[in-house]
Amino acid sequence: MSQSLDPEIAIALDRAGLRARAFRRISQMRPGDARRSVYRIDLESGRVIKARLLPDEETARQLFEICRDLPDAFAPALGCYGAVLLGEWIDGEKLGDTLPSDAHLVAAGSLLARLHATPIVAGRPVHGRRSTAAWRDKTEAGLWQIIAADELDEQDALLIRGALERLDPGQAVFGLVHTDLCGENVVVDRAGRLHVVDNERVGIDALGFDVARSWYRWALPAPAWERLRSTYAARAPFTEPLDTFDFWSIVAVVHSAALRVQKDRTRAYVPLDRLRRMAADLGDRRAPCRERR
Repeated sequence: MSQSLDPEIAIALDRAGLRARAFRRISQMRPGDARRSVYRIDLESGRVIKARLLPDEETARQLFEICRDLPDAFAPALGCYGAVLLGEWIDGEKLGDTLPSDAHLVAAGSLLARLHATPIVAGRPVHGRRSTAAWRDKTEAGLWQIIAADELDEQDALLIRGALERLDPGQAVFGLVHTDLCGENVVVDRAGRLHVVDNERVGIDALGFDVARSWYRWALPAPAWERLRSTYAARAPFTEPLDTFDFWSIVAVVHSAALRVQKDRTRAYVPLDRLRRMAADLGDRRAPCRERR
């Protein structure tokens, strides 16, 4: 059986003293996606775990250290062996498969707020204000990639750049972020409790981007998003992520569109359509000013 697993994962199981009874690959490696093998593994002991192969040992070690400080309800990491991270497998229904109930939206907003309130990771304080310059540079590079792919015209890009310049807060609160908290990664177990899974993108970054990324990735109807947002607002440690939401929402959509254009052009239409609608909306907002001139 181990010969059918990625060799690194088979070695990690052996080092951890675990024996697989059955396994299933749940994420295929794709061209351009370095080492993203993920398995569900049923152990002979009856326990079920997730094994993820990361790009290198240092990435796996750093992620393991961060994951040990995640709040309750975030699926725990169990061990790090070489470039392989072992974690708890959570059985249940993904919220992305249905429209979440009000209670689940409240719980999800609370979980994001609790994550952002985490004060220390791997023994170090994480909260602080940092420049948004790196994110502005990433967004500019993303716009150029989208334009070069003939997926966005210069006029729309000009509107987006102008909005980013107007809305950029200059500095943002950084802290512990998930980067992919959405319905696909929130599981309701048989007892009705929420768990956040797929935590491999957890790290230290701008809290505002994390909120906007959840808004973009979790395609909720406006009333449902408002319920999640209002719960987050009532329990979050900082107001800045919502105060600067317009800026970060543009950043999140450009970021997603650029990634799709680079890696999977056939699936790029969703963020690109959102980006074009944003540009059209920005153009409409400017129209009265142009007429007054």
